[in-house]
Amino acid sequence: MKTDTLFRPFSLKGMELANRIVMAPMTRNMAPEGIPGQAQVGYYKRRAAANVGLILTEGTVVDRPASRNLPGIPFFHGDKAMAGWADVASAVHSAGGKIAPQIWHTGSTRG
Repeated sequence: MKTDTLFRPFSLKGMELANRIVMAPMTRNMAPEGIPGQAQVGYYKRRAAANVGLILTEGTVVDRPASRNLPGIPFFHGDKAMAGWADVASAVHSAGGKIAPQIWHTGSTRG
């Protein structure tokens, strides 16, 4: 099986990727109080430095109380969380990568 296609650049409607490798979102549950910090900066920067074409973040939650079922799932709302994600994006971009959030809602859960 030939895999060279995976390593070719990809372009679609102005989005330019170094290759066609996309890192799937993986819930990590490691954002204290929902705020991404240096753990996320380092984690995602390492993936970008390893030439992942596009990184999809772990599940991030909207501003709804029931959107998150674990306390370490990161927010994608509020000044502190968005500043944390800005740091993550800057680190990824500095390593030559691209990143996009997974917006997540856990749905109905029992407490």
